[in-house]
Amino acid sequence: MPRAGFERVGRILTTVFGLGFVLIGLRYFLDPGALTIETDVAMPSTKAVMEIRTVYGGMFIGVGLTTFLLGWRRATLASGLWVLVLIGGCVAAARIAAVLLGQAPDALFAGLLAVELIGVAIALWVLRGLGAAERAA
Repeated sequence: MPRAGFERVGRILTTVFGLGFVLIGLRYFLDPGALTIETDVAMPSTKAVMEIRTVYGGMFIGVGLTTFLLGWRRATLASGLWVLVLIGGCVAAARIAAVLLGQAPDALFAGLLAVELIGVAIALWVLRGLGAAERAA
């Protein structure tokens, strides 16, 4: 595949994951109680609700914007892909470690793990393709 093709795939990937992170962040910032329903995370106090808004809201929005914005400039596309690889890879590794420590995954957990692993694999493939195209030029 030519460099332009890898760049196109990389932009699509960073856009999809970036917007996905932003939407997740907005959801939990605006409705922190949704986390309780979806993952059984308890929020026994206003302090807990504030923490959900800041971490699941603010951090996810920041990661999403970083991934999205880096992915749209040719000069920073590889950085956007590395953000996706590092964050998605670390979250996937933590999910796998949780299973190895004896926690049984449910359908949501398994689905998120699959999305993370596929996203990381595609990002690594694009990074490899961009590197090969650069070396050939």
